[in-house]
Amino acid sequence: MRSDIRALRQTNAPAGTARQKQRGWLSGDGLSASRVLGGWAGSQAKSSAFLEVKAVDDGIVPSATNGRSNRMPEAYVNAPPLRWLLAGHDKRLAAFRYWIRDTAMGLSNTGAHKALGLLPTDMCSDVGALLGRLSRYRYPESDARARRLIAALYPDYSPDQIDRSMRRLWAGVGRTMAEYSVLDRLWPEGRIRVEGMEHVTAARQAGKPVVIAALHLGNWEAIGPTIINNGFTGSVLYEVPENRFDHRIALDVRRRCGATLVFPDKRGGRIAYQMLRDNRKDGFAIFIDEIFRGQVSAPAFGRERVAEGNIAHVARLARLTGAVVIPTYCLRTGEGAHFTVHFMPPVDVAHTADRRRDLSTNVARIERAIEPVVRNNIEQWYYALDYTM
Repeated sequence: MRSDIRALRQTNAPAGTARQKQRGWLSGDGLSASRVLGGWAGSQAKSSAFLEVKAVDDGIVPSATNGRSNRMPEAYVNAPPLRWLLAGHDKRLAAFRYWIRDTAMGLSNTGAHKALGLLPTDMCSDVGALLGRLSRYRYPESDARARRLIAALYPDYSPDQIDRSMRRLWAGVGRTMAEYSVLDRLWPEGRIRVEGMEHVTAARQAGKPVVIAALHLGNWEAIGPTIINNGFTGSVLYEVPENRFDHRIALDVRRRCGATLVFPDKRGGRIAYQMLRDNRKDGFAIFIDEIFRGQVSAPAFGRERVAEGNIAHVARLARLTGAVVIPTYCLRTGEGAHFTVHFMPPVDVAHTADRRRDLSTNVARIERAIEPVVRNNIEQWYYALDYTM
């Protein structure tokens, strides 16, 4: 067990460029929609959160915590003083970024978010689709990556078929980013169907903690409201946007939807482990198709499978705590703002004396569950835009 804990303490590398970074209500990165909506949304801080627990003596004793982490990121709390605008290069750059660039972009993002929220839900989604289709001209490298992936997965596709797939992909991503402004309306307006909730119910009735292994398909943001509106509670390990204004938007939306938020700092992993171990919540959700060390970590799609990133974190947490792993995804039904959230059957988690073999086995089992789902819905997968074969 001690080796499992040490592995959970490793942090993931930054994803690099803003357009390579993930966005999610459950993984929680804020508003990294700049690739899609022409710059009205900002970027996040990292590709995924890190998990950490503390080893003490011969046993494993999580650090004391009240079960949630409400601290603001250090960069927000320790704002550079205004006088730094007249100081040396490094200080001047930090002050300019915080007080001028971030403020201008943040106010623009906030205005766009509020304006989209005033529109009827379908109109808001349609605006996002339009902006999404235009974004492929702004981000040709992302477009080219997705085209290569679709061509590799579907070698029989003609160029026209790939073009149609790309139009649907860009429109769908744009819709998802815009729908963030009306996220709290989707469930009350009856726009979300649910399949497989019995798997979550069965795990809770059996007294088992639950890890939601989520995917960036369809409008992945709809997964959280679906869980909460079906009478379950849970916690979210979420990424903190670099821009403090975007962070406020993210917090406001997620809290209106009923989310319990956990910052991805050193305490976050301990909180995740302790909540699952003590079974104090109905579940903990982590997106497993994130960017890790510069590339999308899952699914492998024929690449060498490496037990790293969030998919490995989920496997480790499940083995450590006895949690049930339920792969979960959302698909857009039709062209508008209507969705089906799917909770898949639980993954059978290996737990033997061989920790390393268990990790490889469990990562492979999760991969086998999610890979066909992503392959069959590649036009709705956000990370097709970042995937390198």
